[in-house]
Amino acid sequence: MEEKEKVEGFIEKSVKELKKLWEESEEEAIKKKGRNEFFSFFSSLAFPEISSSLLEKVSNKFLKEFDWKKFEEREYLGADLGFFLSAFLKKSIENCILPQEKKGINKEGNIKPIDVRLNIKKLPVRLDYLGYQNPKKLHLIIEGNCGWGTGYETRGGKVIIEGNCGDLTGAIIEDGKIIVKGNCGDWTGYKMKGGEVIVEGDCEYWTGSEMKGGKLIVKGKVKTFDESTFFWNQGIIIVRKSKIWKKGNWTREGREMLKRNEISVERGC
Repeated sequence: MEEKEKVEGFIEKSVKELKKLWEESEEEAIKKKGRNEFFSFFSSLAFPEISSSLLEKVSNKFLKEFDWKKFEEREYLGADLGFFLSAFLKKSIENCILPQEKKGINKEGNIKPIDVRLNIKKLPVRLDYLGYQNPKKLHLIIEGNCGWGTGYETRGGKVIIEGNCGDLTGAIIEDGKIIVKGNCGDWTGYKMKGGEVIVEGDCEYWTGSEMKGGKLIVKGKVKTFDESTFFWNQGIIIVRKSKIWKKGNWTREGREMLKRNEISVERGC
């Protein structure tokens, strides 16, 4: 019982520290412009050090007890808080992994990934940029619907969304895997460099635009591809189990689907 109370006390203390850190940094964060500035600023904060086994509980408790009245006052709170939480998770994972790497444990990739399941189903706002620069050893599972930029610039690991996503899902992903159980908005897989994005539902406009590598799999329908999607596209695109594009060229299956109007390609503005 004493050990349980000790753990619960540590979780409570860590959540209070996170709340305080958010409140102290909120005004400064508003002044930042662009994704890189936001994320760099939040990454520079002195987050509380938390063991990997408690990351999930601390993160969910922080979201549950967050002062959501601020959302009514701040237009972009969803993005700010998404960056804040992503920076916290990334830094926490790196702090957990670094000591093991120094001991040489990771020579053969022996460090096990750390699972963190976030429940965002009942939040009054869809959080943007969850899983931003997701690190190699983080398996982030998100219960609920996400906003923009989920898994943006993912560096490794996995981001699994048990719901729908907004625009720019998996944009500029370098490595790792993003799995969306529902549907996605526009620009899914935009400028992918590597890794894999799997959408089990449908995608909207400009899917796979400007891919430099990686694999984009859409198991449902794509509303329309932009014509520019297929200029210098060096990735692999699979739609409804058919590989339609591979590293700069249409496949035979892709050409046949075009002829049957099963793929829509439109000229952009």
